[in-house]
Amino acid sequence: MTKEEFRKALEKAVGGTVYGEEIIKDLVGHFDETGKYAQDAKDRLDDRIGILNGWIKKHEAEGATAKVAEEKANLEIAKLALAAVE
Repeated sequence: MTKEEFRKALEKAVGGTVYGEEIIKDLVGHFDETGKYAQDAKDRLDDRIGILNGWIKKHEAEGATAKVAEEKANLEIAKLALAAVE
């Protein structure tokens, strides 16, 4: 997969949202033409997913329902991006 194909796949999956565009910028910026891009992207997304889950738990404990909803929406976007690169 070329860098442009990779970008287009991500845009199709998560483009059009602020968090999705942040993910696209990050993953395309770290694209490696040697074929390592998929594992690197998966690792980066796994990190994001873990961090988001941690924030969700923190916000739930604090009773911050609006922040929980926002982080859960971001979590779904990250999962869509992961599915696009697998």
